[in-house]
Amino acid sequence: MGKLNISAVFNRQNKLKKNGTAQIEVCACLDGKRKYFGTGICVKPETWDKKKQRIKSCAANAIQLNKQVSDLIQRLENCYIEKTHAGKPFSLEHLTELMQGKEIKTFTDFVRYEIETAAQAEKTKAKINAHATIVNKRTTFKALCNFQKVVQFDEVNFDFLKRFENHLIFKGLGTNTINKYFRHIRGWQNSAINKDYFELNKYAFRKFKAPTKSTTREYLEPSEILRIENLEFAPENRHLQKVKDMFLFACYTGLRFSDISAIQKDCIKQRDGGVWLEVTMQKTNENIKLPLYLLHNGKPTDLLKKYEKADSKYYFDELTNQYVNRCLKEIATLAGINKCVTFHTARHTTATFLLYKGVAVTTVQKILGHKKLQTTQIYSKVMDLTLTKELQQIEY
Repeated sequence: MGKLNISAVFNRQNKLKKNGTAQIEVCACLDGKRKYFGTGICVKPETWDKKKQRIKSCAANAIQLNKQVSDLIQRLENCYIEKTHAGKPFSLEHLTELMQGKEIKTFTDFVRYEIETAAQAEKTKAKINAHATIVNKRTTFKALCNFQKVVQFDEVNFDFLKRFENHLIFKGLGTNTINKYFRHIRGWQNSAINKDYFELNKYAFRKFKAPTKSTTREYLEPSEILRIENLEFAPENRHLQKVKDMFLFACYTGLRFSDISAIQKDCIKQRDGGVWLEVTMQKTNENIKLPLYLLHNGKPTDLLKKYEKADSKYYFDELTNQYVNRCLKEIATLAGINKCVTFHTARHTTATFLLYKGVAVTTVQKILGHKKLQTTQIYSKVMDLTLTKELQQIEY
């Protein structure tokens, strides 16, 4: 790591304000990278001494203003000196956090900052239902703080993770819930390494492997989908209609709840003689294109037409995942389906149905937006059960 250089910069964008002034900024340079921090001090060009990087004495309040700039530079330099003298990694990110009043000294501080930053970013992007991921990470963070209130960076090692795992088991958490917690912690440690809070050779997950357990992926058979399609609701159950349509759309396309909630009118394209859906998956940021007119005889297109509204750019944006899952229990009961049906059941249904119909597993992978083929191949086990059941019904 090179030496940190800090200097005052005037009118970096070479653009004056209406009153003829421009801002003084502080530039921090390290290993060829730069970060700029505003001082809030604006002066006129004729009062700035470029060579000495300070305000000329002829300017009003020059002494006080120059002191403010030098104090900021000293504050940034002190952060650098403190880290390096303690033998800790340092990056310009530390200066950003210092300026935001969120100086990070422990792993606990870092995780809290990561969650808050991610939550703020999701608000800015206005992602539909992306807050669910933030909620899950906050749950993990709460469990971590209950185990140990403050966790130092150096404490996150194999022994610490093993003790935390035993703590979660003692609390009665399921294997896959524990696995999810450790996926979050692994992500935070990876991020901390990338931002120079951790040394790479201290990566705890090189040795520690979180427990996992195979689960049965519930799916619906074609006859059960048909029963839901044929459901007609009494007046007191009219609220279930949109949930039913949204769920069926998921069964036809394999899209997640967050992806369907984010479908806008401009995602629908006319090409190759039919209607296509082009959408970016919320979870993976993968772009996928689905020929809706070729899926289930165009039923997905018919469902979207029902929910075209002039005053909204979305089709299914006002429902929450929790509400929909509650309604799906009612729908399953009314349809006589004795299974634990959640919205994600639709995604499993799509995969098993397409494989059952002989669609290549690589095509199913593309439709579902899986990055790895192995993720799609897990459904082969489910299909073995389906094929066995179908063959057993044959009369010889």
